[in-house]
Amino acid sequence: MKKTLLVALLCLLVLMPVMAMGGSESKSSGAAVAEATPTLNADGTFHLPIVDKPTTFTIFLNFNNMPFDPNWRVWQELTKLTNISFSSVISQSNSNESEAFNLMLSSGNLADVIGYVSTSDLEKLGRDGGLIALNDLIDQYAPNIKKMMDEDPKFKQYATSTDGNIYFIPKNQQLKAAEYWWIRKDWLDKLGLEIPTTVDELYTVLTAFRNEDPNGNGIKDEIPVFDRAGWKMPDEYLYLWDTSLEFYVRDGVVEYEPMEENFKVGVKNMIKWYKEGLIDPEIFTRGPKGRDTLLAANLGGMTHDWVSASDYNGKLNSEIPDFEFVVMAPPADQNGVVKERTERFPGVGWGISSTCKDPVSVIKFFDFLFTEEGSALMNWGIEGESYYIDENGDKQFYDEILSGDQTVTGYLRSIGAIYRVGMNQDGGYEIASMNEYGKAASDLYESHPEWYLEDVPPYADGKLDMKYFPEDETRYQRIMSSITPYVEEKFQSWILGTSDFEADYDKFIQELKNRGIEEAIEINQRAFDYYIESGK
Repeated sequence: MKKTLLVALLCLLVLMPVMAMGGSESKSSGAAVAEATPTLNADGTFHLPIVDKPTTFTIFLNFNNMPFDPNWRVWQELTKLTNISFSSVISQSNSNESEAFNLMLSSGNLADVIGYVSTSDLEKLGRDGGLIALNDLIDQYAPNIKKMMDEDPKFKQYATSTDGNIYFIPKNQQLKAAEYWWIRKDWLDKLGLEIPTTVDELYTVLTAFRNEDPNGNGIKDEIPVFDRAGWKMPDEYLYLWDTSLEFYVRDGVVEYEPMEENFKVGVKNMIKWYKEGLIDPEIFTRGPKGRDTLLAANLGGMTHDWVSASDYNGKLNSEIPDFEFVVMAPPADQNGVVKERTERFPGVGWGISSTCKDPVSVIKFFDFLFTEEGSALMNWGIEGESYYIDENGDKQFYDEILSGDQTVTGYLRSIGAIYRVGMNQDGGYEIASMNEYGKAASDLYESHPEWYLEDVPPYADGKLDMKYFPEDETRYQRIMSSITPYVEEKFQSWILGTSDFEADYDKFIQELKNRGIEEAIEINQRAFDYYIESGK
């Protein structure tokens, strides 16, 4: 009996590592081969294929209302190279990412690979056991990801949860500039004006745009300032006075900006500008098509937007003679400070679920996207189809891609490139796809790093992107679910003139305190302090 027990115990000890990896017999077969196969060849190149036999993993991904499609050309090419393919658990007709995500969680049937729009939700899934910690897998099987983390501390910092574990591989960004200020130079030229450099000069220019008929139709219909940014649109205007509806860090101290002096200055000016017709009268309802609508109708004068705004120089020249939409530096605010709040930052990528039977092969696939070959596929598409190598050894898009009906980014996404996965987004492909106006914008903003914040969390889509401790996160979300709609409602009423800002403000501040804003500030301060410590 003792011998029998000893043999059983030894067998169990041998099987435990396999059991910990989920076993090797499943739809994701080949785990044992994957572990035995080196990640790198003897000469240091990535070993392909990753697995000897074709292996399929399930995947949950939905980016910009585009569920993952295994038929995309880039992913077919990845399958040829790696022997790994992915089967989407989201229907191609389902564009509601959060609904699909919650449905997957409630069913208990997790995909092998999971990506999602929310960092906090992915990390919570990891802490709850739904995603595995990738720290050891990266050390053992992902030399390219490990190298990226060693060389780019912000990349590693973004990937690391407050418990010290890495639950997802982020999508990195090489370029710093995200959005730019754009203005109608043809209107400036017609009115004999220069590009404004301060917020006061901007007011003078926008007033001229409104009153002096730069579109030449004899009607006072110009809309000097417009935006297509959706829910964060009010912040786009408030940036001009260095404020917002959100939290912000100044000298290491987290502030809630609606409680600060700059907010009063910004709101009072926005009320004035709105009354004078300088701001789009449909500011709260125009929606994401506003840029197309207003520029095509020769009505829009200035906006804050991505480099894609430069494309209208080619689109509209035949319809609007002399049309010219150019970049301008951020106007100096009321305190004389030039600042650009929006910037690129590592973003959400993908992780491996605890139900995946072969995480070693998956992490190797993740790592392949950080090699030169994998990165080229994810950034440029397929050589010979979307791009070629010129005489200088540089990648260049074919003319039919640059001048096609789609934007270059739109084309790349249609073949599965530039998707929301863990990768290093190459600024080179973006610059190669830009026209002269876009390149001028990129050159201007990239050459002024002093315009951007340092030693603070990324300012992403109008909000500080910080990681919260689990004990703080639920409480913070509960507080802000009461405060955020209240602030947005009050702000809208002040701009539209249905409420009086001066008369409301003191009661507004008291109501914020009643709803717990001071506790929310404390939570954000802890999150910021953690951000600083984790980056050291």
